[in-house]
Amino acid sequence: MMRLASWRARDTDADRRREWALVAVGWVLIVAVIAVWLALDRRPPEWDHANHLERVVTCAQDVARGDVRTVLERSSFYPPLVPCTAAAIYRWWPSDVAAAQSAILLFLGVAMAAIYRLGRVLADGTAGVAAAWIFASAPFVVYSGTRFQLDLPLATIAAIAVLVALRTDGFRHRGWSLVAGGVWAIGMLTKPTFAVYAFAPVLWVLIRERSRRSYLNASLAAVVAAALSLPWYGPRLIGLPAQLAYRSGKGAILEGKPETLTLTALSFYPTWIFTQLGVLAVGLLLAGMVVALRQRRGLAIVAFAAPFIVSMLVRNKDLRYTLPLLPMAAVLAGIAVSALAARWRPWLAAGLIVVGAAQVSGTLFGVPPAFRLPVLGVPTGIDTAPMRTEWHHRDILRAITRDSSGARVTVSVVPNYNFFSVSNFRYYATRDGLPIRFLRAWDGEPLGVQYVVLKTGPIGPSWTAGKIERLMERLAREPHLSRVYPVIAEFALPDGSTATLRARRVPDAAAGSLGALARTFEEETRRRLPEVARDVEGLTVRLTYDEGLARGRVQRVEIAAAAATVGEFTRRDAAALRVRNVRLLAEDVLVNPFSLSDGRLDLLDVGRLRLEHAEVSAGDLQAFLDQLKEARGARITLVGDRVDVAVVHPGPDFGARVRIVPALDRPFALQVERARVGPVPLPPVLIDWVVRNYDPTPRIASRLPFPVEIDPVSIVGQTLRIGSGGTSSGSLNVGRIAEPR
Repeated sequence: MMRLASWRARDTDADRRREWALVAVGWVLIVAVIAVWLALDRRPPEWDHANHLERVVTCAQDVARGDVRTVLERSSFYPPLVPCTAAAIYRWWPSDVAAAQSAILLFLGVAMAAIYRLGRVLADGTAGVAAAWIFASAPFVVYSGTRFQLDLPLATIAAIAVLVALRTDGFRHRGWSLVAGGVWAIGMLTKPTFAVYAFAPVLWVLIRERSRRSYLNASLAAVVAAALSLPWYGPRLIGLPAQLAYRSGKGAILEGKPETLTLTALSFYPTWIFTQLGVLAVGLLLAGMVVALRQRRGLAIVAFAAPFIVSMLVRNKDLRYTLPLLPMAAVLAGIAVSALAARWRPWLAAGLIVVGAAQVSGTLFGVPPAFRLPVLGVPTGIDTAPMRTEWHHRDILRAITRDSSGARVTVSVVPNYNFFSVSNFRYYATRDGLPIRFLRAWDGEPLGVQYVVLKTGPIGPSWTAGKIERLMERLAREPHLSRVYPVIAEFALPDGSTATLRARRVPDAAAGSLGALARTFEEETRRRLPEVARDVEGLTVRLTYDEGLARGRVQRVEIAAAAATVGEFTRRDAAALRVRNVRLLAEDVLVNPFSLSDGRLDLLDVGRLRLEHAEVSAGDLQAFLDQLKEARGARITLVGDRVDVAVVHPGPDFGARVRIVPALDRPFALQVERARVGPVPLPPVLIDWVVRNYDPTPRIASRLPFPVEIDPVSIVGQTLRIGSGGTSSGSLNVGRIAEPR
C-alpha cells in the first residue's frame, strides 16, 4: 500500500510537471510569434498606447535621477506600476518599445500560470491547461500583447487576486490574507478599475464564511492594500472619483456612446465577447457556467459575471475595459473541457490547438481572415497585420529641430488621427529628448505656436473633428494667417493623405506707416477688450516700438485702467472679478503685421506678460468665488497678511489659512497653513493632498501660452494688492501711444 501511495504521488507530480510544461510551451510559442510581428510592424503607437510608452521613458529618467516624488506625481489617473516595470527593463535594455512589450509578455506568462492554477484548483489539470491556452490564444489577448496598455497586466493581477482569495481558505488563513492585501495593492497600482474585478469574489467568500475571523483577516488585508497604495492614491483621493465619473459619463457622451439602458449599449459586451475570446471559447464558457453551477463553483461564476454586469451598465464602453474578465471566462471554459468524458478530451484538445493557432495567426497576420458572425454582426477576430509603412513623425521632428536650431519651441499638432496625433508626436519627441512643447488644435489665435503640423484626409474621431476642421478652414481662407505660417515641408502619408509642416515667420514688412499701424493696434485693443474686460474705467494703452512694428514686433505694451471687470468672457458663464488700479506690461509682443495693416489685430506671441499692479477688495473677491462651482460655500476673510478660508457644506466644515507666495513654475502659488476639518487640525501631508485637488494655479500655468509674472502680493486692510505702486484715474493718459524709438 505504501508503494502504491508513493507511485500515485510520483504520478501526480509527473502530471503537474507535464501540465506546467504545456502551459510554458504555449506561452513560448505565442511570444515567439508576437516577437516576429513586433519586428515587422512599423505602426506608430496610438493615443493611450503612445501616452503609456511616453511614461515608460519618463519613469526611466525619473528613476535614473532618483526622483521618486516625480514618479508618483506624473499622472493624475494612471498609476505608475506598469510603466515603471517596463522602465526597469528599459534601463537594462534601452529600447522603449522592446522593453515595454517585454513587460507585457511577461505579464501574459504570469497570467497563464495563474489561470492554470485556478483551473486546477477549481477542477483539475486538464481544466487548467485548457484555460491557459484559451486565454493566451484569445484574439483580443493576442492583439493586446502587441500594444503597451494597462489592461493585460490588470487581467493578470485580477486572476492572481482570485487565486489568492482561494488560498486564504475563506480568509481564515491570516498569512494568505495579508498576501491578498498585497495583491490588491498591486492591482490598484496597476489601474483604479481593479476594484471592480476584485470586489465581487471577496464579497462572495465573506458571505459564505460569515465568521468573525474571516471578517477580521479581510479587514487586515484591506488595511495592507490601503497602506501600500496610499502614496499614490492619497493625493488623488478627492479628484480621482470626479475623473472616473467624467470618463464613464460626460466623456462617453462626447464620444457618442449610446445611453446605458438601450439595447445597443446592453448588448455591446455580450456580442463582442465572441471577438474578444473566440467563438469556440464562448461556447465552452457558456457550457462551463452550467457545469460550475452544477458543481457549486459559485466563486468562478461570480468572479466573471458580477464585473461583466457592471461593465454593461457603464456608459463608456471599450473592449479593453473587459479584458480583465477573460481569465475567469477562460477558467470557466476550461471547467467545461474537464467535464467531458475522457475519450472526447483529446479531440477537443486538438480542436483548441487548431482554433487557437488560427486565432493567433489571424490576429497577427490576417491568415485566416476574420468574418462576421450572422445575426450578431461582429467579427470572429481582430485583423492587425504588421504595418510596414512610414508615417514620418521623426522626419517632421527632425525638420522642426533643424529649422529651430534645436531651440525650445511649441508645436501644434492639429489632426487627431490615431497614427498621426499629438500623442504619438509627443512620445517620439520625449524618446529622442527634444525640447518641444506640444499643443492640440487651438481656438482663437495661435498664441505662442511656432510650428503647425497638418494632415489632409482623415483627421480623427468625429467628436474632435469640429475644432480641427474650423482651424484648417481658417488657414485655407485667411491669407494673412497662412502668410505668417508658410509651408516648409510636406510628407506623403500611407493613407494617401499629405502632412504639411508650417513655421511661423514674417517674410517681409507690412504696408503702411508705423504711426498708422500703431493706431490700428490701439484701436483694435480697445475693440477686443470686452473679450477679457468689461466696465472699464480710465483705459490707457501705450506702445513702445521701432521699425520692427512693420514686421509685427512691439517692444512693450502697457495697459492700465482705474477699474475693470475681468474674465474669460468668450466662454459661457465665465466668472468675473472686479479689479481696480490695474497695470499690465507685455514685452516682446508679436502680432500678424499683414492683419494689422488690414485693420485687424491678430496676436501671435508675447515674450513676457507682467501684472505690475492691481487691487481687489475682499467683497469683490468673495463675489468672484461665489461664481465658481468648485468654490461655492467658501467664505474668505482678509486678516493681516493672510486669507482665512472657511468652506461650509454638509458634514464637518473645512477651514484654512492661505498665503499667496511667489513661485518659479507659475505666476504665483498658494501656501496653505493650519487647515482643519471641523475642530480637528490636519497634518501637513493631508493639507498637501487637499490643496492638490483645489489649487487652481497649476492648471492656470499649464494653460498659459507664454510666461506670466505678477508682482508681490500683499494685503492692506480689506484689499488684496498686487505690486507696490498704484494708478489713479486722474493720472491716466487715455489712448496715448508712445512715439517710436
